[in-house]
Amino acid sequence: MKIELFVDLNTEDETGLPWTYADQAEDPSVIVAGRRLVVGSGNAIAIAEIVDVTPDGLVHLRLLPGPVTAERVAAISTDA
Repeated sequence: MKIELFVDLNTEDETGLPWTYADQAEDPSVIVAGRRLVVGSGNAIAIAEIVDVTPDGLVHLRLLPGPVTAERVAAISTDA
């Protein structure tokens, strides 16, 4: 499974959400609020929705429940 945005899924800040920076994405131009994508690092991957992106590139994510399968990834790629 191809990771679109690298993030340590164990990170949380005062919002209670995992976070990373937009420059950790394969294509930072797709990092916009509301978009769903495959996130994680190594074998720890998830599907997440981007909650917000700050002017300095900080990205908050909401992890979506359920398995990461080829079918789910294909479905979110058509949402973009």
